[in-house]
Amino acid sequence: MKALVTADNLLTATLWLNVLESAGVRCTLRNRFIGGAVGDLPADQVAPQLWLVDDADEERARALLEELRHPQNLPSWFCPGCGETIEGQFFQCWSCQASRPD
Repeated sequence: MKALVTADNLLTATLWLNVLESAGVRCTLRNRFIGGAVGDLPADQVAPQLWLVDDADEERARALLEELRHPQNLPSWFCPGCGETIEGQFFQCWSCQASRPD
C-alpha cells in the first residue's frame, strides 16, 4: 500500500475515493473518524488520507485526481429531450434526465 493524497476534509476525501473506485482504482480511506482529535494531535496527522491498494495504479490515480481538481471547461449543450440549455460539466439534463448527446 502507498499513500496517495491527503484531503482537507472528509467530504473531499470521500468524493475522491468514490471517483477512483468507480474507475477501478482500489483505495482505502484512512483517518475517517479521527478529525475530532485536531488540537490534541497535529492537523497533518488526522487529515483524511487515501492509500492505494495496488501501487501500480498510482499514475492513473494521480491523473484522475488532477482531472477532479482542474476540470475541463466544456461547452454548454442543448437537451435533445426538452431543449433545455445545460452547462457543459453535466452529462444529464436536470429537467428530463436525458443523456448528453455524444
